[in-house]
Amino acid sequence: MPFRTWVVGVLLLAGVSLGVAADVRLLEGWTRSPPPGVNRLAIYGRLVNDGAATVILSELELAGATHVMLHETVMDAGSMRMRHIDPIELSPAKTLVMAPQGRHLMVMGLERQPQAGETLRVKATTRRDETYIFSVQVLPITALGPIAN
Repeated sequence: MPFRTWVVGVLLLAGVSLGVAADVRLLEGWTRSPPPGVNRLAIYGRLVNDGAATVILSELELAGATHVMLHETVMDAGSMRMRHIDPIELSPAKTLVMAPQGRHLMVMGLERQPQAGETLRVKATTRRDETYIFSVQVLPITALGPIAN
């Protein structure tokens, strides 16, 4: 096969695979520093799939924590409760909004308490073994939302 034909073939294949590749990001990721003695926190932001393929996040990890899960807050028999959502499925061009009193990433079993000003890194793995790293800004315990840049 001539070299030129081979290069064109490789470029075409790359274009096809890039067209179906996913681009999952956490925009405006934030959390509050937990109060003394509390070993859990909630992460908020907008989880976005800018790619052309559905992405299923099957595992979430944060170094120094035992669990990271997607929860949603629901009213159940007059009480607010958290319900686990698994897996996290993001369709193309879909945004999952995570905010206080709604959906959020729940981090449990923290070995230490993150302090305001730190940046946490959440590792998300898909069912296809793709990995994404999400940055999360730690804000003061009194924060109502992300700090505008």
